[in-house]
Amino acid sequence: MIVDIFIPAIVVLMMLIVGTGVQAREFRIILQSPAPLIGSTISQVLLLPLGAVIMISLLDPPQELAVGLLLVSACPGGALSNFYCYLGRLNVPLSVMLTALSSLLSFAALPLVLELTVSAVAPNSDFAVPVPQLMQMLLLFLLLPIGIGMAMRHFFSGMVQSNAVRMRALSLFLLVILLLLIVVDQWNTVREIYMQAALLTLLFSGFAISVAWGTGAVFGLEVVDRYVLSVEFSIRNVGAAALVATLTLGRPEFVAFGALFVVFQAPLIALLLYRYKARSINA
Repeated sequence: MIVDIFIPAIVVLMMLIVGTGVQAREFRIILQSPAPLIGSTISQVLLLPLGAVIMISLLDPPQELAVGLLLVSACPGGALSNFYCYLGRLNVPLSVMLTALSSLLSFAALPLVLELTVSAVAPNSDFAVPVPQLMQMLLLFLLLPIGIGMAMRHFFSGMVQSNAVRMRALSLFLLVILLLLIVVDQWNTVREIYMQAALLTLLFSGFAISVAWGTGAVFGLEVVDRYVLSVEFSIRNVGAAALVATLTLGRPEFVAFGALFVVFQAPLIALLLYRYKARSINA
């Protein structure tokens, strides 16, 4: 199947681009003041899937939507958050570091979250989460490309920095191609769930922004950085969700929600960035 070939390739390229935005010395900065970054990353991992489980238990959506939402919530932050922060003139290095950290943590966190929650949201499902296979896939398609991207940033710093804008544009283009592939491949599922997907996207995004704002308050972050957390918590790595659904679970219909999630969420993020801009002007 064509999606089984192109989805992994697209995700690898997108993660490689994320890696090029991270410098090794920035990890030393984390060790000097680790609480905000590490705390924000752990907050995503723990609270976003919990919110998804609560929504699923209250709304009882079809299995494609339930597992799709759970996958999206359990996945790390997406590279699209870096692009949004760049457009909104937010703290892009903070966004990149949060994306990279959540991606690194996902190696252990994503399989564990799915193992603990899939049976709760889809008790009558006929599949199980193959944890070892999932960890191997995350290592190969997420962690390794990020590491290669970091190495490129270290050894070819000038070239990487001079092409940073082009690489962000390439990442956005790859995401659009990924979404088109998913929609075309899962068109029947998309037609059936799009109305409910819009509601779940609205509810989950609102919950994610609330959690992000609260997390920023707990760690004493400035307002601008709380907006970064709001974007970062809301945007999920749909590519990772597509990999899990297609290659590991063998259920590509589960990623239909992820594609709709990105589309329906875009106006909400635009409104969030507009609010930040208006607040900055009035400050």
